[in-house]
Amino acid sequence: MKIKNFIGFSVILLFLEVLLFREFIFGDLYFIFKDLGSDSYVNDYPLLYSRMLAAKDGFLPGWSFHNGLGENLYPYSFEPFSWFLFKVTGISAEQMMLIIPLIYIYLSGLMLYLFLSEHKLAFPAKVFASLSWAFSGYYILSATWSVTLFCPIAFHFSFLLFALQRCFTSKEYHWIVIVFALIGISYPVNLFFALIFCVAYCILFLYRNQPEKKIYFNRILFLGISAAIGIGLSCWMLLSSISLMKNSPRGSNEISTFQVFPDFISDKNELISTIYRLFSPNILGDVNNFSLYRNYFEAPLLYCGIFTLLLFSQISILGKKGKFIAIISVLPMVLIFLSPAIRNLVWFYSGDYYRVLNTFFALMLCVISGFIFSGIINSRKVFIKPLLITAVFCIVILLFGLLNFKENHPSKFLIPVIFTLTYTGILFFSKKIKFKRLIIFILPVLLVEIITMSSQIISQRNICSTSDILKKGYYDDSFEAIKNINKTDKSFFRIEKDFYSGVSWLASYNEAKIQNYNSSGAYNSFNNKNYINFLKVFDVIKRGNEPETRFVKGLGSSPFLMKLCSVKYFIASKPQSDQLLQLGFEEVDDKGNFKIFKDPNSLPFGFCYDNILGLKEFNKYSKKEKESFGSRYLVVDDKDLKQFKNPKIQAEFPKDNIYEQIDSLKINHFSNNHISGTINVANSKFLFFSMPFDEGWKVKDNGKLVNIYKAFGGLTFVPLKKGNHKIILDYSSPFKLLGIYISTLSLVLFIGLLFYQKKKLANGKDIKFHS
Repeated sequence: MKIKNFIGFSVILLFLEVLLFREFIFGDLYFIFKDLGSDSYVNDYPLLYSRMLAAKDGFLPGWSFHNGLGENLYPYSFEPFSWFLFKVTGISAEQMMLIIPLIYIYLSGLMLYLFLSEHKLAFPAKVFASLSWAFSGYYILSATWSVTLFCPIAFHFSFLLFALQRCFTSKEYHWIVIVFALIGISYPVNLFFALIFCVAYCILFLYRNQPEKKIYFNRILFLGISAAIGIGLSCWMLLSSISLMKNSPRGSNEISTFQVFPDFISDKNELISTIYRLFSPNILGDVNNFSLYRNYFEAPLLYCGIFTLLLFSQISILGKKGKFIAIISVLPMVLIFLSPAIRNLVWFYSGDYYRVLNTFFALMLCVISGFIFSGIINSRKVFIKPLLITAVFCIVILLFGLLNFKENHPSKFLIPVIFTLTYTGILFFSKKIKFKRLIIFILPVLLVEIITMSSQIISQRNICSTSDILKKGYYDDSFEAIKNINKTDKSFFRIEKDFYSGVSWLASYNEAKIQNYNSSGAYNSFNNKNYINFLKVFDVIKRGNEPETRFVKGLGSSPFLMKLCSVKYFIASKPQSDQLLQLGFEEVDDKGNFKIFKDPNSLPFGFCYDNILGLKEFNKYSKKEKESFGSRYLVVDDKDLKQFKNPKIQAEFPKDNIYEQIDSLKINHFSNNHISGTINVANSKFLFFSMPFDEGWKVKDNGKLVNIYKAFGGLTFVPLKKGNHKIILDYSSPFKLLGIYISTLSLVLFIGLLFYQKKKLANGKDIKFHS
């Protein structure tokens, strides 16, 4: 690989990034979206804000009471670039929303360039394929949806390609370790796809190169060992992430995203979306008016350049083996895209998503087209007939429709047609151009296409301005009101609001992370299943309703649950003063556009019940009856009933000073991950905590570790005997400690592998790779 060419490509890549994202880099816009892609505003931005605070205060977040009565924020929380920048610079969370995609787009392009350099492809082919990949439609689109979830994926799999190649041809196994470690700490599901990717690559490598079996299987052995070490290195985060997924409604198979078995063949609208979005991301409509399959983000999007599609007409240039590898690589993906049943099988029937599959398919298209383009340059040959047939076919589809599809705005189809004609013309007259100078003609057109198509994804959007982020939205008047409440009231309490401060299309369920208050609302793909079960027990959310397990409005609609879960303040913008006053709230401030109410008799974080009732019996009652019983009985899982006696029934919640009439935990210290306090009970009781049950919580009673149990289907309690008790609660993400031990051992093995690789494998035979 020529360093001069590599630097030249890097400069082009950076130039494109600056040109495409110039309004975000130099203007007053943030890379945060208010439209259908508002996951970036309501989920990613608050998450990065939490990670920023954790990085500055220590290392990584743990438990947080900001959302869902409490949640584990440790899983998925380590993204190396953002963590490092948060730790050593003053970069804000809103600025990081742009920095993350810029870093990963750049690295993804570089990694594919390095991979193609390993195969000694012609420089123009490497530039074309790498740019097409880095700025492929779904990569740019997904970055405007979730920078924390989707941006690393493209980099990881282009890195994996490079690592596999170095493993086989240069015996450099450390790349495999690093990439699997990065995937493991990022998103566990992608390890499954990475392993499939490796198996497929190994088989195709064997078919194409036919190396000596002993050397080949030696490489396979060390590849497997290296992958295992990489996964082991990630266990300090991976095991907790798997635990979080498993203990969510989706991961525990308690809820499904579909109610009937999926069709075997895609319907018409899905096929149209798949085919037409090969030509342009916005060809079927933008984020505001996409109406064919699902929505703008969930529909298939395989666009990675018009030139990429046209080059497949020249697939014969790869020779017999190369052609077979190209077809066998694409065919499984075609089947997955055409069959919802197969696609659901790939996702283990947890849902029907394209998402990462878009990334896989686009990567393969870019790699194969890069090899084809290099073959054209090296052989100085273009097959004119298949080129013209392919070009005519594409133009006919674009201008005259497919499957009786008629577009209301045919002008959208003219841009792909123009690029199709331009690229076809360049290839058609390539014999009159020196083939190695094709880049002079292809590159300008490619750059114009990238800017044109990518700008469609970004510019035609509802984007957050500086005012939206720093003056409105999360930083509205309620932010200052909550800040003052926190300053004057140092006890534990929760706040409910009857409005969302966010400015996005999607309700800002996670705004408490930024506004800094303890709430019950939450938006998370993997909410704590125990919290969801608690809400189901009291009929706050409907059983079998999958979206409600992710989009949780909280307890604001239930006076009983607000009392039970320590809601002390209510910020109301609607005229509901009389209702709140009847519930025992008092008006303490009027800000004009909202009022602040306080419950002077709110229940503390931990208080005692005398009596218990089984969950099975409790579920027989109506919602109103449950609330009545819930004020007198602590509801426990039936399997735990036999362990406890059932003493005298306690009266309903007293309406006077609650601290004088109910045994409660006197808190000495309260933080997200450590709580301590004292309590004195005259007889055996049950100390209830208004937080979701989570195995990461460890409770000590007078220095002795005690078991925690589920209350009301998903919250937490511990039994107490008569006497004085010093209670300490500490939180550590489940399997975190075990993961650290495994990662430490894996680090030792990794160091050993590096020494072994350097001293022992250097004398072995290399596999000759036929590029």
